[in-house]
Amino acid sequence: MTFVTLTSLPVKEIFSGTIRGHYTHLAHLTVGEVELNANVVVPMHSHPHEQVTYVLSGRFEFTIGDQTTVLAPGIAALIPGGVMHGGKTLTACRVLDIFSPVREDYRQ
Repeated sequence: MTFVTLTSLPVKEIFSGTIRGHYTHLAHLTVGEVELNANVVVPMHSHPHEQVTYVLSGRFEFTIGDQTTVLAPGIAALIPGGVMHGGKTLTACRVLDIFSPVREDYRQ
């Protein structure tokens, strides 16, 4: 696919359905538009993928390693592979998540 409307793709539920994302993939990259309800806890976790989380709407208290901040629209979290990260949504949120290399576990 050269052009895609992310929200037209099937939903992939993560962390027992508390995160709902629409993901597409290139050979070495995964991108997804992700929706989270208010007060959702994303448990601290790590994975080998580098990740960028860019907030489109909402507020999200987020921790990467030993640093915590509140993400708001226009703020990006830059997460190196292998680093613990997670947080709690303060409001309903919509984010753009980008992973490299591709997240094979996010394929439908």
